[in-house]
Amino acid sequence: MEAEATVRLKNQITLPAEVVARLGIEPGDHLLFSLLEGEALPYVEMRPLRRSYAGIAKGLYGKSDEDVDRYVREERESWKKGRT
Repeated sequence: MEAEATVRLKNQITLPAEVVARLGIEPGDHLLFSLLEGEALPYVEMRPLRRSYAGIAKGLYGKSDEDVDRYVREERESWKKGRT
């Protein structure tokens, strides 16, 4: 898919409706622009920023709810021990 937008005087653009629909962009979304080097033509990848971080900490504190609960409980206990 290719789409075109024009940069206006204050560096503002209106995203083409098809781009908005395909990326699921909603009002208030922040977009992350990644400029890729080595391409024959300038290329900009845009994606809603909130989706960029979705799931980034998945599994960090355990794989199940029980693992997460255990982790939190152990951390709280270590904090209590540190205070006494």
